[in-house]
Order: sequence, then structure tokens, then C-alpha cells
Amino acid sequence: MLFEFIKTHDPKRIALYDMNRAVSYGDLAAEVDAKAAQLAHVDVLAITLDNSVDWVLWDLAALKTNTVCIPIPPFFTEAQITHLLQTGGVTHVISPHAMRDAAHLSESKLPESTAKVTFTSGTTGTPKGVCLSREGMIQVAASIVDVLGPEFVGNHCSVLPLAVLLENIAGVYAGLISGCTINLPSLGAYGQNYARLHDVLKDSHAHSVILVPEVLRILMAQVMTLGTLPDLKFIAVGGSKLDADLIHQARHMGLPVYEGYGLSECASVVSLNTPHQDCVGSVGRPLPHVKCHIKDGEIYIKNTAFLGYLGDDAPEEIATGDLGEIDAEGHLYVTGRKKNVLITSYGRNVSPEWVEAALMNEPAIAQVVVTGDGQSYLSALIVPSAEQANIARAVANANKSLPDYAQIKDFLTVPPFTLQDGTLTGTGRPRRETILNLYQKDQNHDILRSFS
Repeated sequence: MLFEFIKTHDPKRIALYDMNRAVSYGDLAAEVDAKAAQLAHVDVLAITLDNSVDWVLWDLAALKTNTVCIPIPPFFTEAQITHLLQTGGVTHVISPHAMRDAAHLSESKLPESTAKVTFTSGTTGTPKGVCLSREGMIQVAASIVDVLGPEFVGNHCSVLPLAVLLENIAGVYAGLISGCTINLPSLGAYGQNYARLHDVLKDSHAHSVILVPEVLRILMAQVMTLGTLPDLKFIAVGGSKLDADLIHQARHMGLPVYEGYGLSECASVVSLNTPHQDCVGSVGRPLPHVKCHIKDGEIYIKNTAFLGYLGDDAPEEIATGDLGEIDAEGHLYVTGRKKNVLITSYGRNVSPEWVEAALMNEPAIAQVVVTGDGQSYLSALIVPSAEQANIARAVANANKSLPDYAQIKDFLTVPPFTLQDGTLTGTGRPRRETILNLYQKDQNHDILRSFS
């Protein structure tokens, strides 16, 4: 149990701190108990706070009292938040102001033993609730500590939102199990587009940090200008595929980058490269408790923490939707995805059909294919409905209905997709692979950009 690990650490060591307060390991239990006392009549607690000591204390209090906790990601739209509150059966919400009663919202039957419901960014506009057990989450965190070893105990800086399961489990829970001091800056401390990331990591003497690929690229640019970060011992990068060349470049700059792979259904991390077991190009070996295999080219994982999606039963094993391979040494490789889901370099899952539907609502657009897998933003190949159609205005209008991570940031106007040229199926659907291959190779079209 997480709290049993916490009791073993030096009581004078700082466990959590932000710009307003610090809590030692010796005082952590009392701080959690004080929050827990306020949860006596709470069934399902939603947390909508900035990264902070308070966020972690409320989360730990929910864990201790068997109160279901539902973190609210800061990048969700109001419509997505409403969906989360209603489908999750939230009874109370923790906001920066106070705890408020939300009992008027519709109730939802959660699977037995649900400790946390994490809502993905959604492959459509409707986020999907993933129900996780307490034991399963702690098992993941403990496995991460096992594979990293005691030499990586130090100062961990939480850069990703705590509502993101990767930071919540692999950052905070694993950090508390190992005895780390966890720095919890406000997300605003990093500045717009993480402009102050280097400064925050340097000032906090961070030994470890978890990033998504796009934020890693930002940090690499800052290191080139501002110098190395010699305190960093371990940078875990996940959320979407990382190019092996980028890892080598980062390491050449003194950034100890190690790629991992995970799923919300597996309580974040599935596999991880470490200084002890490293194979660049793979996503590392599965954690000690994870059992996975390849079936028809797809990665399957034996279920441990996953209790099912809201309203559905848990499967005996998880079909990841990712294509992959496992080599003779046990390293896992992710080679693609079975479906069309795009994963941006910020780790956001987006269904292209969802974004395309929003674009197709605009009269100026006749046909469209959205792309952006592994990129920092989404792009679109657009067939205008008329020669003088104002595509920039149409894209801007469509973006208003989409969250930032699903908005189109640039586009290319192209000729119509047709049956004759092989870019349409017999039912009139765009042949994505054919179209993307065509325009990746063809650089002779005019590019119109819209950064709205």
C-alpha cells in the first residue's frame, strides 16, 4: 500500500512542495488525514485544481478513504467537463475556491473497487472514462521504482498536468514510494508554450521529469541556448512515438532521455527503457508485473488495473489497437496502429473523423483528410467547394467547436479526391493512406497556413 511505503522514509525529508507550502514525509499522513476527514460523505470526487500540493493531498485522501477520484484535465472543453461530471456520477467537486456539491448531476454505476476514473482526451469529442483499481495503480508505480532502482531517488519535477495519468502514477505515486521530493509548480510557472521550462528545472535542481515528445523538443531548444541541466538523471518520455534520432540528439546534448509506452487502461506505464535496460528504438521492456503478447500483429496485455470503461465490463486482456513486436531480449516495439487514431506529440488522441466532421460542416469545404500523427498540431488536406472559397475562414470557424489539441493549425488545398485516381473508395470514403502518401511526396501545391 502506498501509505506503508511513505512511513518508511526520513520524516524530515520534504515530500511535496509548491510555491506556497512544503510538506515533509513526517507530516504527510496528518495532512492527508485532514483532507480525508472532509470526504466522509463524498462518493465520487472530481478534482479541478492547478498542479499543487493540495491536488496531491486530495488525491491521496480519496485513495485512503476509498473515495472514487476523477481528475479533470485542464485542457478539456466545458462540454467535455460536463460529460465527465455526468457520466462519472460525480457527487462533489474540488475547485480552487472550495468543495461544492454536485449531487444534482446524474449518477453512474461504477465497477466495484473503482478507485479512479481517468478520462482520455477522447478519439471523438466525447471523452471515455477508464476505471482503475487502487491496487493496480500502486502496482504500476511500485514496478517503475523496481526497474529504476534506488539511485534515482531525488527531486522530481511535475511538468505534465497531474490530471494526466502518466504524471499522477509514474511521477507522484512512484516518487512517493521511492522517497523522492516532488516539486509541483503551477502549470503557469512554465510560461506560454513551456517558455520557462529550463528555468524551472534548473531552479528546482530536478533529477527526474516526465515529458511528452513535443515538450522534449522545446526543452532541447532551450538547452542549446541556455546550457545544460547537469542535475537531471532521468527524463521519461511517452504519450506518442519518439524518433530514435531525436533520442540520440537529446543525449548528445546531455539530456538523459528514455522512451516508454503506456495506456490509460494499464494505469499509465506498460514498458520503459532505463539506464540499466536500454534499447533505443524500442519502448523498453514491459514492467515486471506486465504480461503482453502479440496476436495478429497487435499488442495484447493481460489486464491488471483496468476495471472496464464506464458502462462496460473489463476484458480479460486488453487489445491495445497498437501494432508491435517483441524481440528475443524482451524489448517491445510499437510499429503502428490498427485504427486511424492520431496521437499528437503532446500525447493527445484524436480521431481524424471527428475533426473532419467539424470541417465538413463548413460550406466552403467539399472534402477533407486530417493528418498530424506524431506532430505538435493537426493539419488538413482540403478540397474547396468553389474556386473562391475562403478556406482560412472556414477552418477558423470549425476550430471554434474543437478543443485546442484538435484544432487545425495549417492546411493544404488540393484537387478533388475521386474514384478515378484511387483516392476514394467505392462508398465515397477517402483512402487515407493513398492520399497521405500522395501529398507527402508531392511538394508542388500551394500551402495556405492559418495559425488561429
